[in-house]
Amino acid sequence: MKQAPFSTTSKLIRYPQFPSVEIRLTTKSDRAYEAHSHPTLSLGVMLEGQTLFHTPNGEFLLQKGAIAVIEPHTQHSCNPYKETKRSYFMVYIDRDLCLEKQCIFPLSTPLIYHKALHDEFVRIITALSQDYSPLHVKAFESWLVSFFWLYSSSGALKSVDATLQEIADFLENRMDESVSLDELSKRFNINAFVLLRRFKKAFGCTPKHYWLDMRIHHAKKLLQEGVSLSLCAQYCGFVDQSHFHRFFKRRTALTPKEYQVNFIQ
Repeated sequence: MKQAPFSTTSKLIRYPQFPSVEIRLTTKSDRAYEAHSHPTLSLGVMLEGQTLFHTPNGEFLLQKGAIAVIEPHTQHSCNPYKETKRSYFMVYIDRDLCLEKQCIFPLSTPLIYHKALHDEFVRIITALSQDYSPLHVKAFESWLVSFFWLYSSSGALKSVDATLQEIADFLENRMDESVSLDELSKRFNINAFVLLRRFKKAFGCTPKHYWLDMRIHHAKKLLQEGVSLSLCAQYCGFVDQSHFHRFFKRRTALTPKEYQVNFIQ
């Protein structure tokens, strides 16, 4: 397993044997993010310090002992509190794994205080961040089932209207070219204001933000595969490498190079 350079503050880990989960360990960071979303379920815990956690449901002070829960495609940001440094784990879980384990969205709260659940989560993720083991994977999957059993809202799995899903799929396949709301309205024969309202309700963000976030998600995959920064910029529709660098850092608090160099598998 490759080791990240000592001078960096973040380590990104995904194992080929367990591709459904990515772990990010960040230590003593004071970097800020702008609002963004992920197509994954994201769970975060503080190891040191505290952070301001913004979601559509409000602003929370995230401290050690709590689990932050961010559902797929939910706009959020987690930024330093009073310019202090903080250390944390973020775990990104592919939606397919959630569905495989019969996990139900939406979840009942964006911030969870449950000592036993929190401590077990930190123990398992710490072990997984150090090395791959089938036992660690099994423990994490069991933890995930327990977590959803406790915190899934009652009712059926939230489904997405077929047309809205078609729009989302269309945006995901247009990495290199922006599409305006009017263009989407004409292509899918839906009033622009209705489309905007329904899309935001279904995915938690506007079509534009969805498209922007999917570009970053696609760029991460390319960087993980060792694709050069210049080609990543080209494939993901950025004007040039400098534009790609600025945009990526604003959304992830890492430069594309830092992300690529610190990615371990």
